[in-house]
Amino acid sequence: MKVLKFGGSSLKDGPSMRKVGAIIASDNEEKVIVLSAIQGITDALLEFMSKVRREEEVQRFVGSLRDRHFKILVEVVGSMDIKQQAVQLLTDKLVRLERVLYGIIYLEELTPRTRDLVQSFGERMSVIVLSAMLQDMGVNAVPIEADELGIITDGQFGSATVEMELTRSNVAPRIHEMFRQKEVPVVTGFFGKTPEGYITLFGRNGTDYSASIIANAIDADALEIWKDVDGFMSADPKVVQEAIPIPALSYEEAAELSYFGARVLHPRTVEPAKEKDIIIRVRNVFKPEYEGTAICPTRVEHSRVIKSISSMPNVAMIKAYGAGIGSKSGVLSEISMLLSSAEINVYSAATSQTCISLLIEESDLERAENVLGEAKKGVIDRIETFRDIALLCLVGEGLSQREGIAGKVFSIVAANGINVSLISAGASATALTFTVRREDLAMTTRTIHQEFFGG
Repeated sequence: MKVLKFGGSSLKDGPSMRKVGAIIASDNEEKVIVLSAIQGITDALLEFMSKVRREEEVQRFVGSLRDRHFKILVEVVGSMDIKQQAVQLLTDKLVRLERVLYGIIYLEELTPRTRDLVQSFGERMSVIVLSAMLQDMGVNAVPIEADELGIITDGQFGSATVEMELTRSNVAPRIHEMFRQKEVPVVTGFFGKTPEGYITLFGRNGTDYSASIIANAIDADALEIWKDVDGFMSADPKVVQEAIPIPALSYEEAAELSYFGARVLHPRTVEPAKEKDIIIRVRNVFKPEYEGTAICPTRVEHSRVIKSISSMPNVAMIKAYGAGIGSKSGVLSEISMLLSSAEINVYSAATSQTCISLLIEESDLERAENVLGEAKKGVIDRIETFRDIALLCLVGEGLSQREGIAGKVFSIVAANGINVSLISAGASATALTFTVRREDLAMTTRTIHQEFFGG
């Protein structure tokens, strides 16, 4: 029994979707399929909501979504009966979406709740198209939506966390009953619902997390994350041409790489799988014969101390100064709460007697300055900001305990005239992170990779 997740780039057109169908049809095990939206659909929904719109724009936009899905449906389904059923299901979803978008226009208000609901429609439509194709291939596929299935979240719009016990009690009986009926569930990824029934998203790439949640709920033997890449690499191959594939990682290594910029997995994918010691395998839809990267419960021994280098190229630093700020009780907690309330994630923090330095995404910098202004009275005297920063992350099991590794890395970097700041070597035994100027990121990555991997 396994769970297979397919991302939007695997569903971008008819030929790509047929490759997905061939993978699913060739697997005779009991399985659950978890899908992202067709490539570009979620971005289109977000972009449409980002501006004030007129009524006629809603009709044109919904029409363009209809055309995109109908075109793929025609390419992958031959049976007229199956096609007509799928057209009716898609039409029902599009009518509902259209009404929601009209509501946003009439009320002149876009709430986090409505934003999450609108974004969920990409997945609601993709499962209909893929299920129809599988039915046409002789697979008894049944589309099912995450809120109907009973995936329950904590209610955090835009970046929800699953309530695992409630979800397990809902999902397991339903999926096992479908298996008894010889059905293949095709489930929407990316979102769940609150106990009150409101839709909440798991964040970008959240379908990986959805698949892991379902794997946990049904005690799956394996979780396969099918992407358009070969798995994890020793570095970004766009930056380092000599980057090599990584056959295996531990849960901790994969989580750190994902959190610090390797966009292969949603950062929280490993959490539900780890609870049940489920092996995650990242595989390439376009190279189904390739085994990809296995993410394992146990430590993965490797001849190299550093297994991979990931990076975040678009970060910024904000420094809050104040007399004795580092030793005042509750200051860091207050700053963290203010940033959290503004949905700003802090990737790294360092304190001294007079300064607290925080690393955030550059796109959040202006909002961070505004919210920290609320904490100034008697706490923060002034704020400084620094743009054009990149964060590098070196990952390897036990990296922080290996003598001389950090020194070797920084000696290599210094020899190339590159300045390093905001070093974090203790937050994780598996990762070493530090910042450089954005313009130095590519050279730093290549230099470190050359030293530790050769090529």
